[in-house]
Amino acid sequence: MVLEDLRKRFINGKSYEPMNVNELLDYARQLYLKNELTITQYRKVIKELENKGAYFPTIEAEVEIS
Repeated sequence: MVLEDLRKRFINGKSYEPMNVNELLDYARQLYLKNELTITQYRKVIKELENKGAYFPTIEAEVEIS
């Protein structure tokens, strides 16, 4: 799957254009978790999206030390 295929699939599934590459990144992750993308397809798409500036948000956990 190439990036354009992912974008078309996003539009067909959500009925609107993705606002940015991060939205496509999230969508690719959802497809992978639903087993609708192979690991090879997923890695390729993620690499392409990251090259275009997409990134997974970082989550900072608050740790309470007593």
